[in-house]
Order: sequence, then structure tokens, then C-alpha cells
Amino acid sequence: MSDILKQFAEWVTNSKDKPFLKARLKLAASYTLGVFAVLALFNLLVFGLFVKDLPVQLETPSTELAEERLENVLYMADGLVLIFVALMSYFLAGFALKPIEKSYKQQKKFVADAAHELRTPLAVMKAGAETVLSGGDEKEYKKLIQSTLEEINHLSIMTNDLLLLVKSDNSQKLEFEKVDLSKVVKKQMAHMQAHAKQKNITLKTNIQDDCVVKGSNAHLKRLLTNLVQNAIDYNKPHGEIQVSMKKQAEQIKLKITDTGIGIPEKDLPNIFDRFYKVDQARTKQSGGAGLGLSIVKEIVEMHAAQISIESKLNKGTTVTILFPLSQRLYS
Repeated sequence: MSDILKQFAEWVTNSKDKPFLKARLKLAASYTLGVFAVLALFNLLVFGLFVKDLPVQLETPSTELAEERLENVLYMADGLVLIFVALMSYFLAGFALKPIEKSYKQQKKFVADAAHELRTPLAVMKAGAETVLSGGDEKEYKKLIQSTLEEINHLSIMTNDLLLLVKSDNSQKLEFEKVDLSKVVKKQMAHMQAHAKQKNITLKTNIQDDCVVKGSNAHLKRLLTNLVQNAIDYNKPHGEIQVSMKKQAEQIKLKITDTGIGIPEKDLPNIFDRFYKVDQARTKQSGGAGLGLSIVKEIVEMHAAQISIESKLNKGTTVTILFPLSQRLYS
């Protein structure tokens, strides 16, 4: 018995450090007390209506025994009901708090990851400023300024990404219009040619004309840029990227296939998480903050589209997005 009480005491102590467990216990206790009050009122009514109002002349040893039995039955029933309600309340409270707890943990992780990503560029800029103050030659100054500008550019990109994610979290509606996705893809692919050539990557396209969707032109450009940028940065030397788009049934299918390094199967379920990075090799290769695919996911959801990713290590990755046709959305 002492061991059970000790374990219970430890469990209660640990619950103080877990706010959601504490909230769960409070909710369960509140529900149980509420039911207890209802049962107490019910018992009073039962005794008041069926026992206490009996005429005195009708009271006999048998009625007193029946009264005692009724009292015992009510106590036992109340006890069983309270135990059942306490267990069910604990379970239902946990079920109700689960999405809130998940959101809280995601937000906490998001803040921690953002702080971590901000710390590195700030440290680089601080070190550069301290070096300049301590003295040096003009060549060293130019090098430090260049490094600082790169970090500022990194911070600017990450800030814009965070703002986009915050807007999507707040469910801020965008003003959509008819967008010729064929023209957007062709234009963005032309812009990415220089970067691909620098990395010795071949870009190939097979784009069907007049693929019109309802959406945001700027966000669709961002989506395509992020995906093609990943396909280039995580490709192999002299690799290849194929971008195709065509109408099928009531959808537009956009497909981006690369011959890159691929993604481990264990990481595929998490690649859309904010600040998630597959491994250090990929991080150093791209220098990103791990927000690119999170942005892609948000933009896809904004446009009522669907995205899927298939990948094999050292063989490549295929990203497929299915957009609803503009006509379907306007109907």
C-alpha cells in the first residue's frame, strides 16, 4: 500500500511540471464533482419522494430494512458511477486537449527553431562588427561586409518565409484570380536556367498550354521556385530535372522529377515540417533554414491542391501537385 501511495505522490508531483496533464486532471475533477452534485441531488429526491414521506403508521421493521437496502444500493451505484465518470472524464479531457497540446508543442518548437536559425547569422554579424572595430585592412573590411550582406540576405528571406507562414496560420484570405499556370512555369523555368547551368544541371520542360487555375500569381511563382531550387541544389553534377504539366480529367498535374541525392524514407513523413532538415550534408549544401517545403505545403493548401513526394536515395525525387481546374473552382 505504501508503494502505491508513493507512486501516486510521484505522479502528482510530475504532473505539476506538465501543464496539460494538470489541466486534464482539473477537467476530470470538475466533471466528476459536477456529476457528484447531480447524484447527491438525485439521492435527496429519491429519499424525499419515496421514503421520508411515508406515513409514520406504515413504518415497520421491513420498511426500515428496505430503506437501509435502498440507501446502500444508492451509495454503491453512486460510487460506481463516480468511478466510471472519473475515468471517462480523464479520457475525454485528454481527447479534447490533444489538438491544443499538439498546437502548443508545435508553436514552442517553432519559436525554438526560429531562435536557433537567427542566432547563427547574428553571431556572424556581431563577430564581423567586433573585428572591424578592432582594426584591419581594407581587404578584410570588404570581406566582412560581404559576409554580413549574405547573412542579412539570409535573414531577409527567412523573415519573409515566416511572415507567409504566420499569415497562412491566421487564415488570411488572399484575393485569387485566374492564373495561366503554363506561362508561370515557363517563365520561372527560364529564370532558373542560369542557376541550373552554374550547377551543371540540365532543365527539361514539357508544359501543356492554357493550364488555368484560380490562385495567387506571386505565391505560385514562389511554389515553383522553391521546388526547382531544391531539385537543383540537391542534384548530382551533370544531373537532370524534368518539369511537366498537363490537364487530366478536372485537374492540372504538375510534376517535377530530378536525378538528385534523394530523401531517406524515414524522413519523408516530416519533410513538410517547419525548420525540418534531413541531414547536415543537405543543410550545408543548400544553406537553407528548412522552411522551403513548409512554404510549398502552405501554398498548395491555399490553392485547394494536393501534393505528394516520392524519393529514393541516390536515385532522385519526384514531386507531384494536382491543381483543380479554374472552371471547376468558379462553378
